[in-house]
Amino acid sequence: MIGNAISWGQSGYSIIEEGELNRQTWALDVHHYLIAKPSGQPVPGRFTLEQAKAKIEALESEES
Repeated sequence: MIGNAISWGQSGYSIIEEGELNRQTWALDVHHYLIAKPSGQPVPGRFTLEQAKAKIEALESEES
């Protein structure tokens, strides 16, 4: 299940929560994070939140 999206970086990347709905608490148990490019296309891989932030920062530095 997809959860919240977090805008990160300067050029429009998004970090997206992915996990399962906890049937006891009705909260999303986040298992990992996905990255979407500014175009909406996914970046391959599954990341921790810190890895996702670092990956976006690396991608942006490659673009400039």
